[in-house]
Formats: sequence, structure tokens, C-alpha cells
Amino acid sequence: MRGNILKSLLAVIFLTIFGAQVYAQESPNREIGIRLSGLENFDFAYKKENRENRYFRHRLGLVNIGVTGNSTISIWSMGLGYALGIENRKAINDKLKFIHGFEPRVSVSYVFTNDRTESWNFQLGLGYVLGFQYDVSESFYVNIETIPALTFRRNTRDDNNSLYSVNAGFSSNGIAVTLAYRF
Repeated sequence: MRGNILKSLLAVIFLTIFGAQVYAQESPNREIGIRLSGLENFDFAYKKENRENRYFRHRLGLVNIGVTGNSTISIWSMGLGYALGIENRKAINDKLKFIHGFEPRVSVSYVFTNDRTESWNFQLGLGYVLGFQYDVSESFYVNIETIPALTFRRNTRDDNNSLYSVNAGFSSNGIAVTLAYRF
């Protein structure tokens, strides 16, 4: 069952990205960039204007990848996250815009150890983007944003001991900067 869930998630992500590329050929207003939240967290962002000052936004990010351990155990982890939302822009002046909009997201991560213990983490969330965009030039912009969200997380382990959590939050730790190119 876990393999089917992972395959389904990867298929949805692939089809969404492929679909975004097909739609991108139809519209001259596209943006691609990197979104940084801290020195260790980043996402790739793709935005396509579907009408004036309204964009579909796609974010794909590596949630985590790493190894920790000591002389007796090693813990390997990897994860992937995807968000699809709508971003509305309201001009404040010629170069500055207020951005806002809903952004649902999903992430999955897999953790395993050298003693054959494994667990899956699934997270669903609904966030609301709030931020500002500054147009550096016609082709480049920088934005700063936060996404307060309601999230549900489920951790399933191979010993049938599952955990869940529900969180709602607005944190200054969640502030991100995006550097983007318009084409």
C-alpha cells in the first residue's frame, strides 16, 4: 500500500509539472524562481498568469534528505513536498505589489534505519500566502512572503504504531524570499 501511495503522489507531481510545461507554451507570462526559507530550506517555484494579476503557482521542494546516527544505528530520511495555489497581486506602486492567495500542499517523507525500522510521514495543508513583491526590472523580481497554514500530519511506522498531529500556525520562522525570472 505504501508503494502505491508513493507512486500515486509521484504521478500527480509529474503530470502537474508536465501540464505546467504544456500550458506555459500558450502564455507569455510565466515566472520561474527559487524560494528560500532559511539557509537550508528551498523550493523551486513556477508561476503562470491565467488572467491579469492572478497566477497559478506551483512549488516543488525537497523536504529533507539526510543521515544521522552513532556507532550502533544510522537513520536515513528523504522527503518531497508540492504546493499548488492561486496568487493574486495588487499594485501598491509601479514596482511594489501585495500578494495573497490560497495554497494547498502535500508532502511525504520516508525514514528508515539500518536495523530495518521504517516510517512514512504524510502531511496535508491549506495555507494562505501573504507577502510583497518588488520588481527589480522587467524580467526579475524579489518577493517576501509567509504562508500561515492549517496542517494535518500522519506518521505510520512498520510496528503499527501511528501518530498524527493537527497544527495551525503563523510563524515568523516561516518567512521566505523568492528570486524569480519572468519570461
